[in-house]
Amino acid sequence: MSAHGTRRRLVLALGTLVLFAGCQQKMADQPSYKTYTACDYFPDGRSARLLPAGTVARGHLRLDRAYFTGRTEPTTAEAQRAAASNTQAAAEARPLIVAEAEQNLGYVDEFPLPVDKAFVEHGRDRYMIYCVVCHDPAGTGAGKIVERGYTRPPSYHIARLREAPVGRLFAVATHGYGSMPSYAEQIPVRDRWAIVAFIRALQLSRHFPEAELPEPMRRQWETQRNVVMSKSP
Repeated sequence: MSAHGTRRRLVLALGTLVLFAGCQQKMADQPSYKTYTACDYFPDGRSARLLPAGTVARGHLRLDRAYFTGRTEPTTAEAQRAAASNTQAAAEARPLIVAEAEQNLGYVDEFPLPVDKAFVEHGRDRYMIYCVVCHDPAGTGAGKIVERGYTRPPSYHIARLREAPVGRLFAVATHGYGSMPSYAEQIPVRDRWAIVAFIRALQLSRHFPEAELPEPMRRQWETQRNVVMSKSP
Protein backbone atom coordinates (compact mmCIF):
# COMPACT_ATOMS: atom_id res chain seq x y z
CA MET A 1 0.00 0.00 0.00
CA SER A 2 1.33 3.45 -0.91
CA ALA A 3 2.12 6.16 1.66
CA HIS A 4 -0.62 8.31 0.13
CA GLY A 5 -3.22 5.57 0.70
CA THR A 6 -2.11 5.07 4.29
CA ARG A 7 -2.39 8.78 5.08
CA ARG A 8 -5.86 8.86 3.50
CA ARG A 9 -7.05 5.99 5.71
CA LEU A 10 -5.69 7.68 8.85
CA VAL A 11 -7.46 10.94 8.03
CA LEU A 12 -10.78 9.12 7.50
CA ALA A 13 -10.40 7.21 10.78
CA LEU A 14 -9.63 10.36 12.77
CA GLY A 15 -12.58 12.17 11.17
CA THR A 16 -14.91 9.33 12.09
CA LEU A 17 -13.71 9.37 15.71
CA VAL A 18 -14.25 13.12 15.97
CA LEU A 19 -17.74 12.78 14.51
CA PHE A 20 -18.74 10.01 16.95
CA ALA A 21 -17.31 11.93 19.89
CA GLY A 22 -19.42 14.95 19.01
CA CYS A 23 -22.62 12.87 18.73
CA GLN A 24 -21.93 11.10 22.02
CA GLN A 25 -21.43 14.40 23.84
CA LYS A 26 -24.79 15.77 22.65
CA MET A 27 -26.66 12.54 23.41
CA ALA A 28 -25.24 12.39 26.94
CA ASP A 29 -26.30 15.96 27.72
CA GLN A 30 -30.06 15.38 28.18
CA PRO A 31 -32.44 18.14 29.46
CA SER A 32 -33.73 16.00 32.36
CA TYR A 33 -34.62 16.85 35.95
CA LYS A 34 -33.45 15.20 39.14
CA THR A 35 -36.05 14.03 41.67
CA TYR A 36 -37.87 16.89 43.42
CA THR A 37 -36.06 19.51 41.31
CA ALA A 38 -38.08 22.70 40.83
CA CYS A 39 -39.35 23.55 37.37
CA ASP A 40 -40.69 26.89 36.14
CA TYR A 41 -42.38 25.37 33.08
CA PHE A 42 -45.44 24.08 34.98
CA PRO A 43 -47.68 26.38 37.08
CA ASP A 44 -47.20 24.31 40.25
CA GLY A 45 -43.40 24.52 39.98
CA ARG A 46 -42.89 20.75 40.10
CA SER A 47 -40.86 18.84 37.55
CA ALA A 48 -42.42 15.48 38.51
CA ARG A 49 -45.98 15.23 37.23
CA LEU A 50 -48.92 13.55 38.97
CA LEU A 51 -50.44 10.48 37.36
CA PRO A 52 -53.71 11.12 35.49
CA ALA A 53 -56.81 10.35 37.57
CA GLY A 54 -57.82 6.69 37.28
CA THR A 55 -54.34 5.45 36.30
CA VAL A 56 -53.79 1.80 37.29
CA ALA A 57 -50.38 0.16 37.40
CA ARG A 58 -49.95 -2.85 35.14
CA GLY A 59 -51.10 -5.97 36.96
CA HIS A 60 -53.02 -4.01 39.62
CA LEU A 61 -56.43 -3.68 37.99
CA ARG A 62 -58.62 -5.02 40.78
CA LEU A 63 -61.59 -6.39 38.90
CA ASP A 64 -62.54 -8.95 41.57
CA ARG A 65 -64.57 -6.68 43.84
CA ALA A 66 -65.45 -9.44 46.30
CA TYR A 67 -61.80 -10.40 46.81
CA PHE A 68 -60.35 -6.89 47.09
CA THR A 69 -63.17 -5.12 48.96
CA GLY A 70 -65.35 -7.81 50.57
CA ARG A 71 -68.37 -6.28 48.86
CA THR A 72 -70.75 -7.23 46.09
CA GLU A 73 -71.33 -3.62 45.00
CA PRO A 74 -69.35 -0.35 45.15
CA THR A 75 -69.66 1.92 48.15
CA THR A 76 -70.39 5.61 47.91
CA ALA A 77 -66.83 6.21 49.08
CA GLU A 78 -65.44 4.14 46.21
CA ALA A 79 -67.39 6.25 43.75
CA GLN A 80 -65.99 9.40 45.31
CA ARG A 81 -62.44 8.07 45.27
CA ALA A 82 -62.78 7.17 41.60
CA ALA A 83 -63.64 10.79 40.85
CA ALA A 84 -61.08 12.26 43.24
CA SER A 85 -57.95 13.72 41.65
CA ASN A 86 -55.94 14.16 44.84
CA THR A 87 -55.32 12.39 48.13
CA GLN A 88 -57.24 14.98 50.15
CA ALA A 89 -60.48 14.18 48.35
CA ALA A 90 -59.87 10.47 48.91
CA ALA A 91 -59.26 11.07 52.61
CA GLU A 92 -62.52 13.01 52.87
CA ALA A 93 -64.32 10.02 51.35
CA ARG A 94 -63.03 7.60 54.04
CA PRO A 95 -65.67 8.42 56.74
CA LEU A 96 -68.36 7.20 54.34
CA ILE A 97 -66.78 3.76 54.44
CA VAL A 98 -67.15 3.71 58.22
CA ALA A 99 -70.73 4.93 58.00
CA GLU A 100 -71.73 2.26 55.51
CA ALA A 101 -70.03 -0.42 57.60
CA GLU A 102 -72.82 0.07 60.17
CA GLN A 103 -74.96 -2.24 58.06
CA ASN A 104 -74.31 -5.69 56.64
CA LEU A 105 -75.88 -4.92 53.28
CA GLY A 106 -73.67 -5.28 50.25
CA TYR A 107 -71.00 -7.48 51.85
CA VAL A 108 -70.13 -10.96 50.61
CA ASP A 109 -71.22 -13.79 52.89
CA GLU A 110 -68.89 -16.39 51.36
CA PHE A 111 -65.12 -16.40 51.05
CA PRO A 112 -63.97 -15.38 47.54
CA LEU A 113 -61.11 -17.90 47.65
CA PRO A 114 -60.69 -21.52 48.77
CA VAL A 115 -60.49 -22.09 52.52
CA ASP A 116 -58.73 -25.18 53.86
CA LYS A 117 -56.83 -26.17 56.99
CA ALA A 118 -53.55 -24.66 55.80
CA PHE A 119 -55.30 -21.38 54.99
CA VAL A 120 -56.92 -21.17 58.44
CA GLU A 121 -53.61 -22.00 60.11
CA HIS A 122 -51.95 -19.23 58.12
CA GLY A 123 -54.70 -16.88 59.31
CA ARG A 124 -54.00 -17.95 62.89
CA ASP A 125 -50.33 -17.06 62.46
CA ARG A 126 -51.19 -13.62 61.03
CA TYR A 127 -53.79 -13.09 63.78
CA MET A 128 -51.15 -13.78 66.42
CA ILE A 129 -48.96 -11.09 64.88
CA TYR A 130 -51.42 -8.30 64.16
CA CYS A 131 -54.62 -8.91 66.13
CA VAL A 132 -53.85 -10.69 69.36
CA VAL A 133 -52.61 -7.56 71.17
CA CYS A 134 -56.18 -6.21 71.19
CA HIS A 135 -58.44 -9.20 70.63
CA ASP A 136 -56.47 -11.78 72.71
CA PRO A 137 -55.87 -15.39 71.55
CA ALA A 138 -59.49 -16.44 72.15
CA GLY A 139 -61.01 -13.40 70.45
CA THR A 140 -62.76 -12.02 73.54
CA GLY A 141 -61.23 -8.53 73.31
CA ALA A 142 -59.02 -8.76 76.40
CA GLY A 143 -55.64 -8.21 74.77
CA LYS A 144 -52.51 -6.92 76.48
CA ILE A 145 -52.77 -3.33 75.29
CA VAL A 146 -56.41 -3.31 76.39
CA GLU A 147 -55.13 -4.15 79.87
CA ARG A 148 -52.99 -1.01 79.59
CA GLY A 149 -55.88 1.31 78.79
CA TYR A 150 -56.57 0.96 75.06
CA THR A 151 -60.19 0.82 73.94
CA ARG A 152 -61.56 -2.70 74.38
CA PRO A 153 -62.95 -4.21 71.17
CA PRO A 154 -66.13 -6.30 71.28
CA SER A 155 -65.80 -10.05 71.63
CA TYR A 156 -65.94 -11.98 68.36
CA HIS A 157 -68.36 -14.34 70.11
CA ILE A 158 -71.26 -11.92 70.46
CA ALA A 159 -74.21 -12.56 68.16
CA ARG A 160 -73.70 -9.35 66.15
CA LEU A 161 -70.22 -10.36 65.01
CA ARG A 162 -71.02 -14.05 64.60
CA GLU A 163 -73.82 -13.04 62.23
CA ALA A 164 -71.76 -10.43 60.37
CA PRO A 165 -70.85 -11.37 56.78
CA VAL A 166 -67.22 -12.31 56.21
CA GLY A 167 -66.98 -9.40 53.78
CA ARG A 168 -67.72 -6.94 56.55
CA LEU A 169 -65.00 -8.39 58.80
CA PHE A 170 -62.60 -8.06 55.87
CA ALA A 171 -63.69 -4.45 55.22
CA VAL A 172 -63.16 -3.49 58.86
CA ALA A 173 -59.63 -4.94 58.77
CA THR A 174 -59.03 -3.02 55.55
CA HIS A 175 -60.45 0.40 56.45
CA GLY A 176 -60.53 0.34 60.25
CA TYR A 177 -63.52 1.00 62.48
CA GLY A 178 -63.90 3.07 65.63
CA SER A 179 -60.62 2.92 67.57
CA MET A 180 -59.28 0.21 65.27
CA PRO A 181 -56.94 1.58 62.57
CA SER A 182 -56.71 0.41 58.98
CA TYR A 183 -54.42 -2.57 58.35
CA ALA A 184 -54.48 -2.35 54.56
CA GLU A 185 -50.84 -1.23 54.42
CA GLN A 186 -49.53 -3.82 56.90
CA ILE A 187 -51.47 -6.93 55.88
CA PRO A 188 -51.78 -8.13 52.26
CA VAL A 189 -55.25 -8.90 50.88
CA ARG A 190 -54.91 -12.67 51.00
CA ASP A 191 -53.62 -12.56 54.58
CA ARG A 192 -56.59 -10.43 55.63
CA TRP A 193 -58.94 -13.09 54.28
CA ALA A 194 -56.92 -15.76 56.10
CA ILE A 195 -57.36 -13.83 59.37
CA VAL A 196 -61.11 -13.63 58.76
CA ALA A 197 -61.16 -17.40 58.19
CA PHE A 198 -59.41 -17.94 61.52
CA ILE A 199 -61.87 -15.59 63.25
CA ARG A 200 -64.72 -17.71 61.87
CA ALA A 201 -62.95 -20.78 63.27
CA LEU A 202 -62.67 -19.05 66.66
CA GLN A 203 -66.38 -18.30 66.61
CA LEU A 204 -67.29 -21.86 65.65
CA SER A 205 -65.07 -23.22 68.42
CA ARG A 206 -67.57 -21.86 70.95
CA HIS A 207 -70.79 -21.93 69.01
CA PHE A 208 -70.63 -25.00 66.80
CA PRO A 209 -74.08 -26.66 66.46
CA GLU A 210 -74.17 -29.68 68.73
CA ALA A 211 -76.19 -31.66 66.21
CA GLU A 212 -73.39 -31.32 63.60
CA LEU A 213 -70.61 -32.65 65.83
CA PRO A 214 -69.05 -35.95 64.69
CA GLU A 215 -69.85 -38.80 67.06
CA PRO A 216 -66.36 -39.07 68.63
CA MET A 217 -66.32 -35.31 69.34
CA ARG A 218 -69.88 -35.44 70.68
CA ARG A 219 -68.92 -38.16 73.21
CA GLN A 220 -65.83 -36.20 74.24
CA TRP A 221 -67.86 -33.02 74.66
CA GLU A 222 -70.50 -34.77 76.74
CA THR A 223 -67.81 -36.31 78.95
CA GLN A 224 -66.23 -32.90 79.55
CA ARG A 225 -69.62 -31.34 80.24
CA ASN A 226 -70.47 -34.03 82.78
CA VAL A 227 -67.14 -33.50 84.55
CA VAL A 228 -67.79 -29.75 84.77
CA MET A 229 -71.33 -30.29 86.04
CA SER A 230 -70.18 -32.79 88.68
CA LYS A 231 -67.73 -30.23 90.09
CA SER A 232 -70.21 -27.37 90.21
CA PRO A 233 -71.91 -26.73 93.62
